[in-house]
Amino acid sequence: MNTQHIERYAKIPQPPREEAKFMTELRQKAECRFQEGRGCDPGEMRHALDRGIRLDISFPQGEDFPSTAFDSLRNILSAKGIAETAEGFPARFVRDDSLVQEEYQVDITPTEITVAAADSDGLRRGVYFLEDRLREAEGAAAMPGHWRRRPFVKHRISRCFFGPTTRPPFFIDELTNDIDYYPEEYLNRLAHEGVNGLWLTMYFQDLPSSLFPEHGAQAEIRFAKLRKTVERCGRYGIRIYVFLSEPKPIRSYRYSIHPEEAAAYPDLNQTGHACTSSEAGKQYIRECVRRIFQAVPQLGGIINIMLGEDNGSCAAYHCSTGGWNTWKCPLCSQRDDVDIFLETTEIFASEIHRVNPDAVYIGWFYTPMQRDGGEFNKRLRRIAERWPDNATLMFNFESGAQALQLGKTRVVFDYSLAFVGPSQLFADACRHAKHMAAKLQVGCSHENASVPFMPVPENLYDKYRFMEANHVDAAMQCWYFGNYPGLMNKAAGELSFLPFPPNPMAFLEELARPDWRRDAPQVAKAWHLFSMAYRQFPMNIQFEWYGPLHNAIAWPLHLFPVDEPISPTWLLKNFPEVSGDRVGECLGFHHTLQEALELCGDMNRLWQEGLQELLPLRKSYLTDRERLMDIGLAEAVGLQIQSAVNMLEFYRLREELLYCHRDNLAPMAELVRKEIVNSRRMKELCLEDSRLGYHSEAEGYLFFPEKLDARIALLEELLHDDFPAFDIHAPWIDEFTGKTPKGLAAVCAWKGQPVERQAIEGGITWSATHDDANIYLLFENTAGKHFIAELEPCRGWMPLRLEVCKTQTGTYDHQYPTVPNIAFDMRENAVQATIPKALLKGFHRDGFPLRFNVHEMSNATASWAPGPLFPHRLTHMDFNPAKAGWLLLQENQQ
Repeated sequence: MNTQHIERYAKIPQPPREEAKFMTELRQKAECRFQEGRGCDPGEMRHALDRGIRLDISFPQGEDFPSTAFDSLRNILSAKGIAETAEGFPARFVRDDSLVQEEYQVDITPTEITVAAADSDGLRRGVYFLEDRLREAEGAAAMPGHWRRRPFVKHRISRCFFGPTTRPPFFIDELTNDIDYYPEEYLNRLAHEGVNGLWLTMYFQDLPSSLFPEHGAQAEIRFAKLRKTVERCGRYGIRIYVFLSEPKPIRSYRYSIHPEEAAAYPDLNQTGHACTSSEAGKQYIRECVRRIFQAVPQLGGIINIMLGEDNGSCAAYHCSTGGWNTWKCPLCSQRDDVDIFLETTEIFASEIHRVNPDAVYIGWFYTPMQRDGGEFNKRLRRIAERWPDNATLMFNFESGAQALQLGKTRVVFDYSLAFVGPSQLFADACRHAKHMAAKLQVGCSHENASVPFMPVPENLYDKYRFMEANHVDAAMQCWYFGNYPGLMNKAAGELSFLPFPPNPMAFLEELARPDWRRDAPQVAKAWHLFSMAYRQFPMNIQFEWYGPLHNAIAWPLHLFPVDEPISPTWLLKNFPEVSGDRVGECLGFHHTLQEALELCGDMNRLWQEGLQELLPLRKSYLTDRERLMDIGLAEAVGLQIQSAVNMLEFYRLREELLYCHRDNLAPMAELVRKEIVNSRRMKELCLEDSRLGYHSEAEGYLFFPEKLDARIALLEELLHDDFPAFDIHAPWIDEFTGKTPKGLAAVCAWKGQPVERQAIEGGITWSATHDDANIYLLFENTAGKHFIAELEPCRGWMPLRLEVCKTQTGTYDHQYPTVPNIAFDMRENAVQATIPKALLKGFHRDGFPLRFNVHEMSNATASWAPGPLFPHRLTHMDFNPAKAGWLLLQENQQ
């Protein structure tokens, strides 16, 4: 393909904000359509409401009375043609003090309807429940029955889907502008789905403090809008939780304490981290929390990342690394990490409860790289064992868990909707913490965040079944994505109440009935198949963070290798909005290409079976936009899965073509034609539903109609120009694979044979040997050096990365399903790394060389292979595949 065409493709501008029609739709009243003949038979309640209904409200109507819930009820009654009259069927709304907070009881009999609750939150839930029974029933009726329900997940916290992230590239702070991110009808939808909390971000740096009086110039502006948001959301029974990751490290970042500011408090900054053992550190936390709650006392609470993300405390650093190394805090190093975390927790909780005893402090330990049974896991378990009763502990529900796929153990590092879980860490913590919160992704996760939600409610059923059995009483339901209103929010809300549904299929039918009515059994079957399909997703952090499920449907395909990287999915900066052909970057060492293809093939097969149940219903809902969008969403996900399979198969065939000179051109061309069809259909679906392609953490679209059109043009160019020009016997192929290597190269000698020492600028020399079991890399003249070695097993793959500095070595363990047993022999002025060849099995091809480089961290020119480094990417760091040479494995001479 013409490289200029790829460059133009990468620069296609994002659609203007006004084309994101979902933002307007969320502000509009949801449609209520009741197609005659498609409702459920209400039995003895048939025609009960033909003469109208009388709402007898004896429940006290104070300031917190849920008037918005009754407005919604009247809207449903009107849509069903049920008039509110003095002589109508009696519906009583009463107070019953025997019920607990948010508990409700609903009785629907041939003589009357009764909704009872002890508080306004319970009454709200009871009214919404009654609405669903009205929506299910055919005609002027409600489904009869007796229900008594109470929540076990008391805090069900989501986030505004289109709220800004306050992060690059836009740096928009929702508390300093006049945009309304919480319109009435949007809140109405969330409330109906069981959401009773929303989180939004704040920073200590933006708050006034006696330690840093120059901070907080716009604090009152922020507090004023925060109070307004709390009041608005409160009308729908939704509380606001301030989200923090504090304290930040001492850095010259936008949201950190700057080093020059911290200079006045030497004990606060002794390592570049914020010392929470210091009096200044404690005072800073105490004052900031107090400021927040004194300014806005009706907040629901605070969620604070205490370890992970960008929390910069000494204790967070020490706990996550397991040692102080060169950053040894003289105060924190004399204490147990657990004691420090508990002291910080007490400061947060006491300041919150001093103002609002009902608010909660949720301490989140975000640890996507921990492994069940590992040393980090043990340190985290000690925190859970001593967690105080006046605060809530939160771990990711799935992170660190082991999943068995294709007979091999994989690790679920980040949160996951595809994997049921929980991790052993989470399960163990539930046995110790009195108040436990689950960090979930209810709607979608990093596995596929370019759709509003994944319709896989049975996965939530199995997660919440564990949560109910283990007394989990809070859930943070999303990150910046995974929070769009709809099916999955509703499923989480329903599953948060007791009695817990007895089996998954019964739950799926109950969940479907208000929207799909008589078609609920067929829809439930589709959801079951979708859920089983999604569980085949390769459990692999690379496959989550770097696609391809998110947007492979918008990737170009390359017949001629370009060795270009895969772009991150969660941000639209640094890297162009187009991914290259280095397919191994989205697999790492967790799955081979063939394994990923097998799993995605199974996912595709089951998803298509689900679509066979759902797509035929489209003709029955031609006037119901909400249901048509649900059907279109499921079809769009099916296209995404197909494109992921086609992409993997295309590059599997290309590997055979390049390494084996196998003529796979015809099947590869057929895959390109299939992708043209997929992109055309996805464009049609995008024009019908502006939610598709939007990634709310990236604050932009990963695919959209103009981009899909451009992709089609690139694929047509590929068929027209590249395929006819490709010669499977061209000499450049063997040069590319290394069969006849060209350019920079070094010999990895058979052990015992003479070695070649290679030198790089700055003094480091290196040499390599190998035997049947291992590769041995010897680095000399390393005293005082901080350097990186990268070993790429084959072209287009993620490298095995070694890092060595003065006091420690690292191997980036998250690249592997098990901790790699790479041995380091640290000497006075040298380091030897012993790398088992078994780590490369399935990734390196026998008879071909490896790609290799070594370079210093602090000196860009001190590198064996010349060239620039790439901008930093999570897990890939700054690796540039062009900045590498060949490592030729010498054969055994014996």
